[in-house]
Amino acid sequence: MPREERVEVELRDLIRPGTTRGLDFVILDELRKRTGIAPQEVLKFALAEMLCNALDKEDITMINVDVQTEGEFHRLAASDNGSKKLTVKELRLILDFESKASSKRGLFMVSRGYLGNALKCIFGFSYALAELRGLSPPPVIIRSGNHEYAITLNPDRAKGVIDSRIVTTTRRDDGLTTFIVKFAADAVVPPGCALVLGDLIFATSMVNPSRKISHDIFGENGTLGSEQASSKAIRQETSVLWYTQKQFESLFEDFLRARPQTQLKEFMPLFRGFTSKKIMGEILQELTAAINHDSETNQNVQFFPATLIKDMSSQAVSKLSAIMKAKAKPIAKRSVPSVLGVVGKDSFERIREQNGWERLRHVVMPGIRVECPEHDHGGEPCRNLDHVEFPFLIEVAIFDRRKDDQGGLKLYQCVNFMASMEDIFSKIFNINYRLGRVTISKDTPVTVVAHLVCPVLKWLNYGKSGLDE
Repeated sequence: MPREERVEVELRDLIRPGTTRGLDFVILDELRKRTGIAPQEVLKFALAEMLCNALDKEDITMINVDVQTEGEFHRLAASDNGSKKLTVKELRLILDFESKASSKRGLFMVSRGYLGNALKCIFGFSYALAELRGLSPPPVIIRSGNHEYAITLNPDRAKGVIDSRIVTTTRRDDGLTTFIVKFAADAVVPPGCALVLGDLIFATSMVNPSRKISHDIFGENGTLGSEQASSKAIRQETSVLWYTQKQFESLFEDFLRARPQTQLKEFMPLFRGFTSKKIMGEILQELTAAINHDSETNQNVQFFPATLIKDMSSQAVSKLSAIMKAKAKPIAKRSVPSVLGVVGKDSFERIREQNGWERLRHVVMPGIRVECPEHDHGGEPCRNLDHVEFPFLIEVAIFDRRKDDQGGLKLYQCVNFMASMEDIFSKIFNINYRLGRVTISKDTPVTVVAHLVCPVLKWLNYGKSGLDE
């Protein structure tokens, strides 16, 4: 990997600093506020987040999911064959409950996961539900490489902090990374739970058809998708045009707190269109001229590719945002599918054939969303720093299941190559009403996959139960 690409990956994967969280992650009410998830939904939440974690590894081709009841617990195990292995150092960063650990870095990109603290919340739910039922909280088991890690949370209520104990043992490397988490629950499986979890895996497989997902959910098992040597990774691109000035400054501040020694030549190429040394040179030249022109002193400030972000004043950051926005090229509507990615008709056609369904109708609708405090630009490019425009696409696949006996309408709602079992589009789009207008009712034997791909999403809560307008 070229050095420039390595630097960009390292910056995206920084641990995001944050404020002290104390015992929030082991208190059930605080976990509910943080995630929007009720205790009876924990298995679904944990499974979705573990699928996200696995699918975000670019080279994985296979995922195994196993959900069973063991005594007074439901046991969830998720394995993947990604080459990336976890170390004790990385686990300690994940288990730093005093900070917000997030590899998303606040960057607007197409991404399956949105809750940077997902693993902490999953571990915390395991502890809190056991404590609620008067049970000894079970350890979280992680197997990766030739090590097995048993993680035990130890809240110190006097100090208001959570310590974590990690016991490491050696094992034979089976090529998989496995997370095993237990949640205290009734011995009887909740009605419909297996169906909900199975549907979550099924819909996720449909928007990730090049990944093989095997599952055993309370005895219901199967294999979906196809294991391929290479699979398309989500394009991790972001654009300065997708940020308001305040959002850009906040993102810059995040990087400043996490890694103040970052150079401008490392920070600027994170954004689409700014990898060229020539473009970077032009931007820094304009930035130097603008700052010196506005300066009330006779100082001659110079900005270079090697300038450290810690040496940037707030005024310089604001100017940088404005200059980069003026030079950024928007994405043309026709280019949206290639930039954001799409499952594609061919992949859905293979799904149709595998399931023996009769027909497929498929459509992709690309678009550009514009948000601006000014309504009239006079036909000129808008210079308002709070003007943002970002791409999105809606992909819809409708399968005719007339020959099977699986009942009526099955509707799956997916965002950024990940499925949800919630009605996440209800505030922005009434899918059932639209289907009704084309004579598809709840009794019609069709499967509908509605898939939104967008780098800038506004969720109602961390549990991703719905998209805001």
